[in-house]
Amino acid sequence: MLDEIVRRIESAGIEGVRKTELKKEFGKECEGILEELAREERIFIEKKGVPYFVWSRENYIAYISERDPKFKLMLNMVVGLGHSVARIKEQTQNIREEIERLSVQESHDWDSEFEKVFDRCLREAGTSIGWTPFSKIRERICQASDITKEKFYLLAGDLVERNHGKYEISSGGQEGIVVRGMVHGFVRNV
Repeated sequence: MLDEIVRRIESAGIEGVRKTELKKEFGKECEGILEELAREERIFIEKKGVPYFVWSRENYIAYISERDPKFKLMLNMVVGLGHSVARIKEQTQNIREEIERLSVQESHDWDSEFEKVFDRCLREAGTSIGWTPFSKIRERICQASDITKEKFYLLAGDLVERNHGKYEISSGGQEGIVVRGMVHGFVRNV
């Protein structure tokens, strides 16, 4: 019976339906159902002249908007504000995506630049047997690029990991990249 009452109220449109008509249609039991729906704010009951009328939530908003210019103005302002908030959220998301794209691009550019500098230092500091201590490369790059020791080893470790076929590392030395718990302090081009 609840669904039938709700359907009947919704079908009345913005004019609403008289409460007495609902009682005639559904009997006195509908009074308790109407009170419960009103407490849940699914329907609205209001006196219009002498009789009481019942509206669904959407129809009541349309009814009030049509009859009360102040309410209509406030509703339009709220709806406009909602659209503005939605636009701001969309623009914020677009900005985030652009920042992320630029960050990835900048990171890629930095990785590419780091690789070029690393390769040059590896060639210049290389020994006759081809192995170069990471510490010599680090000193040159950190001084030239003004990066920290930690940042250097983070970038160097990532570079070596991404280019297994290009670089070979050897354990030993006082400092280097850590692979499987061991310090690898020497590197060479393969």
